[in-house]
Amino acid sequence: MKETEPKKLKQDKLIMKLCHKCGHCHETHVEPEKCQKCGKAFLPLNYFAKIHSDKTQTFQGLFAESEDLAEEDLIKGLYVLW
Repeated sequence: MKETEPKKLKQDKLIMKLCHKCGHCHETHVEPEKCQKCGKAFLPLNYFAKIHSDKTQTFQGLFAESEDLAEEDLIKGLYVLW
């Protein structure tokens, strides 16, 4: 009898961000650039570290995908990786 190994499924991380202006909760795979409800613009996570390390990158290029983020990158109380 052949032993079978369980298949490992790639689990997509989901970014959950709370708007600090209106309280709307966003669920996306990429950092949101603005609130879908009130239109408040957001800065990307680790904004200052990113702009000082690579000055040639566009502003939209600073927003990370969920796969590129770790727990230590998040702002406690506003972000959650699910």
